[in-house]
Amino acid sequence: MNVVDVVVKHDYCIGCGVCSGTCPSTNLCMDWSSNGELIPYAGDGCKENCSICLDVCPFYDHPVNQDDIADFLFRKTPDINHHEYTGYYLNCYVGFQEDEQKRLKSASGGLATCFLVSLLKEGVVDNIVAVGIAEDRMYDHKILKSPGEVYECAGSAYYPVEISRILKVILEEKEDESYGIIALPCVVYGLRLAMLRIPKLKRKIKVIASLTCGQLQNRYCTELLALESGVRVDEIARMDFRRKKKGNMASDYLQVAIDLDGKEGTPQSNHGLPFHLWHYHYFKQNSCNFCDDVFGELADVTFMDAWLEEYMDDYRGTSLVIVRTPLSGRVLEGLSGHEVEGIDIQKVIQSQMGVIQKKRVLLCGKLYKKETIDMWYPKKRVKPDPQIYKKNKEFIDLTDKIQSLSKEFWREHRLDPSTKGFWEDLADSESQIRAYERKASLLKFPLKLIGKFREVLQWPKTI
Repeated sequence: MNVVDVVVKHDYCIGCGVCSGTCPSTNLCMDWSSNGELIPYAGDGCKENCSICLDVCPFYDHPVNQDDIADFLFRKTPDINHHEYTGYYLNCYVGFQEDEQKRLKSASGGLATCFLVSLLKEGVVDNIVAVGIAEDRMYDHKILKSPGEVYECAGSAYYPVEISRILKVILEEKEDESYGIIALPCVVYGLRLAMLRIPKLKRKIKVIASLTCGQLQNRYCTELLALESGVRVDEIARMDFRRKKKGNMASDYLQVAIDLDGKEGTPQSNHGLPFHLWHYHYFKQNSCNFCDDVFGELADVTFMDAWLEEYMDDYRGTSLVIVRTPLSGRVLEGLSGHEVEGIDIQKVIQSQMGVIQKKRVLLCGKLYKKETIDMWYPKKRVKPDPQIYKKNKEFIDLTDKIQSLSKEFWREHRLDPSTKGFWEDLADSESQIRAYERKASLLKFPLKLIGKFREVLQWPKTI
């Protein structure tokens, strides 16, 4: 039995590639599925009684979970703190890269890129592993050996990537090279599991950084946005996922498709169609419905956007950082050419409340739904809750339907000259969305009215 037989079969694979990268028989290879997702495919060379691919999978059941691994990694650190949502933390920071051009190219405020560059400059690691533009898959993990290469990879890639090739290089090389890796929380979990099993990885991976994550959509989402902007699927070269625009809010960046000739399509405002797709789970990878880690709890340091009212008006973006090790704290506080100051953990949590709602509350309802139809799901740290499912049933059922239908219909229409046929096939779902939004708006109206009365009468919020 391998990861394909269990995790892939039940559609819980996130496509991280840790299984393929650590398979001792090189029996697993990563490739696109018919749903537009990266998954492992197995040959017939599995060794008898080998379980490494399952042991390192972030969506399989393990005798230890994120809390157990985090205890082992961080609990004995002097002055360490802990919160249910963020996991362990030493300190939290807010800030940005002072270099205007580098800040504009980076996601949020650019502190993640600066941190990775400092790891190289200070000799903490010999190499950085980060996502950058690739020829064969549009985006992929790359090994970066210079600050210039790291800056070239600055920015976000909302696109499936996998790390198997990098792990094979690390495991096969004879040189005693060291690595710093930045990845999403699920990949970080897979890496930590792999480091528990494979001493060479533990020895060579010195620093792991994480990004916060709400969900990951498959490559079909990028294709749809490109076609909406006038770039056909067979002509896409890459996507600029976070082009910042002066005068916009920090969250209203642009997504711009670029074709093979370097011509740009019509920019898509994140507050328009991209957010609509994200919020209603178009093309969402199913495993993301069953992730309970918002803040990359197993990483040495975590970076995220400052989705807080006081920073949202700055279109250039601002970074929030959670530090869990003294080394990461020293590197961050030693950054030159940056504005960095401390911030309370509660503000950091507030900045990600929307994602927390999905991964720590809504997940309980999704787990209960799986139990009602007697389907296997990976064990989570939160528990199934019938009341949460009942309260959110309409949204959960609607988004589950959209998640499935969007992938099915895009397979049929992805090579069309426009997205018209796709949206016609999904007209019923879009109608259900509008009905759901009308109902939600009516339910919120009394609360808004109460809020207005409080403002007029100056009532305390506790009443």
